[in-house]
Amino acid sequence: MLVHPAMYAENQAEAFQNDAILTQLAQQTTIAFAGFPHARDAERRQEFVAACNRRKLPITVPSNGINLCLELASTTPSATEIAFTSAFVFHGVCVRFTGRINKQSLTGNGSLELDTERAASETVRTAETLLPYRQRIEQIRNMILNNQ
Repeated sequence: MLVHPAMYAENQAEAFQNDAILTQLAQQTTIAFAGFPHARDAERRQEFVAACNRRKLPITVPSNGINLCLELASTTPSATEIAFTSAFVFHGVCVRFTGRINKQSLTGNGSLELDTERAASETVRTAETLLPYRQRIEQIRNMILNNQ
């Protein structure tokens, strides 16, 4: 898979700390299941459990209107709720969302955190991807300077 290096912020930790939305989502915030908003409650509850089993969970953050369709890395069901985690890139920053949603009310809470391991590996991969281009630019720069 070819990933465009510009997709990732150059300094992930700094970008995470300076992004207003990311810092807001880093705090525990109210979330809700966003699937089947006009269906009956019982149908929505069934769809919530099915979405978790499919590992694709649409959620909304009502406080700021953000909607996310999470690909779940893990789920931990209990009698009353389902806890989950999902790793993804948000505003160029590698993050991990951890949350839990009540099976009856279909609301819960969650927060984002910087995914430091993935951020470090993406920084290395981006540097490796850009290295040949930077070397070629340096060769051209040297060639131009030597011809003057």
